[in-house]
Amino acid sequence: MIGSLDGTVRGIIRDSIILEINGVGYRVSVPIATLTGAKEGDHLFLWIHMAVRETAQDLYGFETQNELSWFELLLSVSGVGPKSALGIMNAVDTKSLEKAIARNDASILSKSFGVGKKTAEKIVLELREKVGSVEDKGTESGSDGDVVDALVGLGYSLREARDAVHAVSKDLVTPEARLREAIRIASRSR
Repeated sequence: MIGSLDGTVRGIIRDSIILEINGVGYRVSVPIATLTGAKEGDHLFLWIHMAVRETAQDLYGFETQNELSWFELLLSVSGVGPKSALGIMNAVDTKSLEKAIARNDASILSKSFGVGKKTAEKIVLELREKVGSVEDKGTESGSDGDVVDALVGLGYSLREARDAVHAVSKDLVTPEARLREAIRIASRSR
C-alpha cells in the first residue's frame, strides 16, 4: 500500500494532479484547496489513501494527516465512496465538518456534490460517536485542546486523544510535558 508521496507536480488534470517521483507520474485526486494551490514544478508531499477496486487503483492525496483521517472516517460510513467523501471535503473544511457532526447538523453535508439529505443524516449519525460532542470539547482547557489536536495529527483517533489527555496527571502543567505523557498513555492503549 502507498501511505505517502513526495515529489514534483508535473500536471493538473481535472480534479487530480500528476505527482512525479523518480520518473514515475502518479495521478492523485486531491481536494480543491490543494488543487488550486499547486502549480507545475512545485514540490508537494501528500498523505495517501489508496482505493483498490476490481477495475482500478485510485490514489487520494491530502496535505495533512488530519485531512486523511477525516477522509477515511467518511469512508467508514456505508454507502459513502471516495468520490463522495472527497466531495464533502471540498465543500466543508475539517473543523466545520467536526462541528456539524457534533451538533447533529446534516444540512452542511447535504450541500456537497453527490450527497443527499438521507446520506448526510447517515454520516452524522454514524460518525457522531467517533467524533464526540461539542460538550466534550468544552471540557478541555486551551492547552489540552492543543494536546488533543497534536495527538490527532499523530494519527490517534479523537476519542483516543481525549482519553489520553484526561488521564494525564494535573501535576504536569507545561503543554510539552502534558503532550509527552499523553503520547505515552495513548501508545500504551493501542
